[in-house]
Amino acid sequence: MDLNAIENLNIDRVIKRGTAQIIEKTDDAILLKDTRSKALMLACDDASKGMEILKQNIDDTKRNIGDTKQNNGETKPLIMISNAELGRRVADKFGYENIMECYQMAFLSKEPPKADDVLEYKTATMEDFPLISREYGLVSKEELKELIERCNIVMGYENSCPVGFIGEHMEGSVGLLQVLQEHRRKGYGTALEIEMIRRTLEKGYIPFGQVVVGNTASLELQKKLGLTKSEGTIFWMW
Repeated sequence: MDLNAIENLNIDRVIKRGTAQIIEKTDDAILLKDTRSKALMLACDDASKGMEILKQNIDDTKRNIGDTKQNNGETKPLIMISNAELGRRVADKFGYENIMECYQMAFLSKEPPKADDVLEYKTATMEDFPLISREYGLVSKEELKELIERCNIVMGYENSCPVGFIGEHMEGSVGLLQVLQEHRRKGYGTALEIEMIRRTLEKGYIPFGQVVVGNTASLELQKKLGLTKSEGTIFWMW
């Protein structure tokens, strides 16, 4: 098991930043909880062994370890699995209905992509919350507030007017990219992502993000910016 593999960059990040609660670790597997995102993360090259690890820990996990989501009367922990075969088995075994299969994209260069100075940037504050929450509905308002409080969202401006924003999800991946409707098709999405890559590199981390399987346009954008696609896919479930 290679924690430096692109598929495992989530796990590598939470360990390095000190928010990983290790539940079980062997030479070829690791199960942990990220205390910031409240997500369980499992990496294991052997799908059968990974299933055994989850079977041994999932009940204790639901009771004691992580926040859970209500699903058909059962509580299910938010979980990321970096082995596609294992992810499919877990989804079936534990009855997950909310499943997202993604490629993980990583910027492996030490220098950010060349950027045109088309925008000005500032870290979002709670004054920006009404705009951000109106434009981005893929995470809860409570999580958006926490992301802002953690200085995880960056606003882009043209002539002092906001044109969009980008951020870092709780577990460390780049995302939350949104360009306001009237400012699209001007290259601002690319500019915002380059700025987020630059800021992540300054912190000493590898910038990474996720593209849902089938989202060809986003995949091509990431490749254009110089990001490398994972060989396999990862699964998020909740």
